[in-house]
Amino acid sequence: MNYSEINRIAQDLIREHSLLATPIKVEDIARSMGIKVIPYPLEQNMSGLLVLEKNSAVIGYNQNEARVRRRFTVAHEIGHYVLHRDKSDRQVFVDKNFKAMFRSFESANEPTVAKLETEANVFAACLLMPETLVREEVGKTELDLGGEDSIRDLAKIFDVSSTAMHYRLLNLNL
Repeated sequence: MNYSEINRIAQDLIREHSLLATPIKVEDIARSMGIKVIPYPLEQNMSGLLVLEKNSAVIGYNQNEARVRRRFTVAHEIGHYVLHRDKSDRQVFVDKNFKAMFRSFESANEPTVAKLETEANVFAACLLMPETLVREEVGKTELDLGGEDSIRDLAKIFDVSSTAMHYRLLNLNL
């Protein structure tokens, strides 16, 4: 799946839930999709997970991580749900050490794992920082997008990390 397809799917999901305002309410989106979202005291090196079984889905996120990290984790796991849930009847997606890993009760090869994780990360960025809203915010003021203060200010608006905002701006060629 390419970037444009993933972006379109994320934007369709936002429109479907009438949530085109910052910050995007990812937990509300998950719940409206029938996904249970729960904080959990996961291991220090584990950010979150998505467990899928036939007709149910649960996202668990590490309650000890920063809010912006938890939001990205939930968006990332929604990405797995939307983009990858039909890969088998029972799956577990685990985001560990800030590098997401895929685990299935079937074998998964590394190139496939990397592709799935990249797609989920792209989806999370597109969901949390919709292109139209990012461009709108950038256009409101004369931001120095090379400056840390401007990126930090934008990150606060979208309730994401400065690092995530920086990469989103790069991907949008801003």
